[in-house]
Amino acid sequence: MTGLLRKLSCKENFSANEKVIADYIMKNFREIPNLSTRQLANETFCSSAAIVRFTQKLGFEGYSDFKTKFLAEMMQYIGEPKEKFITDKDNIDSIIEKVTCIAIDALKDTRNRINPTQFLRAMNYLSVSEHVDFYAMNNNLNLARMAAENFIMANKYSTVHSSTSMQYLQSYSVPKSHISFIISRTGENRILVDIAEILRAKDSTIFCITSEANSKIARLSKVIFEVATSDKMEELGPRVFTLGAKYVIDILFALLMSKNNYQELKKKEEWLKKNFRY
Repeated sequence: MTGLLRKLSCKENFSANEKVIADYIMKNFREIPNLSTRQLANETFCSSAAIVRFTQKLGFEGYSDFKTKFLAEMMQYIGEPKEKFITDKDNIDSIIEKVTCIAIDALKDTRNRINPTQFLRAMNYLSVSEHVDFYAMNNNLNLARMAAENFIMANKYSTVHSSTSMQYLQSYSVPKSHISFIISRTGENRILVDIAEILRAKDSTIFCITSEANSKIARLSKVIFEVATSDKMEELGPRVFTLGAKYVIDILFALLMSKNNYQELKKKEEWLKKNFRY
């Protein structure tokens, strides 16, 4: 299920009236193409203004904009296989199919969550920064290393330390000209929250990749990239977050590359191929 459909299904932070609207839309999606704002308001016992406010709360300009996106996502959703849990009854073919669907859904869900404005803000900060310092724990360290390597290839010098103590020391002594990039699925990792608070006290510019836009780390950040995740191991759990986070990193890498002289980058790659096997 993609981002907008998940929001309508979960109804998190919805008022009582908004829950009624969301339920009606999800249960009667086939009627939505022919329903005007007034007709939907009549069906859900509210005002046309309430419908417009609800769609704006979801990030749309109005009901028409919302309806176009909702119907596109719903048509995609009803055309997909519903059972994507991996079980002990699966054979190799069904596992390949389910893993493919999970990966595609993770990217589509993340695409629906991310805001292009956040990338523009990020590039404004990156264009004047001298260095990017990455902070991550456990499996996310691999993402941080990959991101740092990519950024260096795009001429944005980066650092990532594996040890917790070095990450603490880095945050304590970070120059103001550096960007601090935190990767945390929950946004609530105790160590990374501590580091984020240290960085915030030093007025460091914090970016974060997380699945929780209202988490402690996200609230301390200036640029937030919200990506998909899943709490269910049978849906590959944290791997969904990894796919979404890598997608965001790839977009940032592409944006950085687009600002570079390709001839110079080609010379760097040729030098690497000549001197190293990778």
